[in-house]
Amino acid sequence: MKRRTDRHETFAPMRDKTLANVLRHLFVTEFGYENKAIFAEAMIERILETLDAFVKPAGLLKPGQLLWMAVAHDGHKHAHQSMREIPQTAVVLDLVTDEELQALADGEDFRAVRRDRHARLLEQAMAQGGVLAQSDLAAVTLTSRRQVSDDIARFRQAKGRLLPYRGSVQDVGATLSHKVEVARLLEAGYLEPEICQMLSPVHDLRSVENYAQTYKNVLKLLERGFAPGEISAILSIGERLVNAYIEIIREHHPKVLANNPYLQEQPTAPCPSFIT
Repeated sequence: MKRRTDRHETFAPMRDKTLANVLRHLFVTEFGYENKAIFAEAMIERILETLDAFVKPAGLLKPGQLLWMAVAHDGHKHAHQSMREIPQTAVVLDLVTDEELQALADGEDFRAVRRDRHARLLEQAMAQGGVLAQSDLAAVTLTSRRQVSDDIARFRQAKGRLLPYRGSVQDVGATLSHKVEVARLLEAGYLEPEICQMLSPVHDLRSVENYAQTYKNVLKLLERGFAPGEISAILSIGERLVNAYIEIIREHHPKVLANNPYLQEQPTAPCPSFIT
């Protein structure tokens, strides 16, 4: 057996002064893991990995950047879950860029710069595996949610593409954006493979084809005189989506709605006359 030197006795114990051992002691002495130390150590390793992902040294952030928590873009919708139950990931965002400062110095409209900033923040988070909600942008840029929503809509109109905010990426909240956007692009004359590339994030062809076929099915059923509620039941989709499709059909196929008995505008009843 190798004899321990005085130097080893002096300095080796210092290596055990770690956060991992502090947590191990807490698990063993206060949380009932006396006989399950191996499980405690596995949990501690995972906790430290999570801390490492969430805590960035200030030296890693450049001026104008901030560290923000985003919902993890893990392929799940996480609908009807509280934020405490949803996986999150830390993302580094460029809150202010040199290009924006130059644009403002050159007299660029504040609203245009703000719209581009909102777009950049959403796309930066997505590139790092996170998804920001409109409420995140409202908090980060001190802008009302209504204004954020308007900025996103105006950006889509100007650039012809959908931004990756949580409502569009995970189809949660008061938006059905992916499905509706596919229908709009379809009516604009784009083919399914083209639409895949126009969505943000890019969608696989099968998903886009499914969305497109659902829209076409709604159109066919309206032509055959079915009511929105009946269409919802037949296709197993929400009435909210059916109504969103109806608005697109109203714009591009008004005759279909004019001939549907359930969607014809009701005549306004004349005001009753009173004899005085």
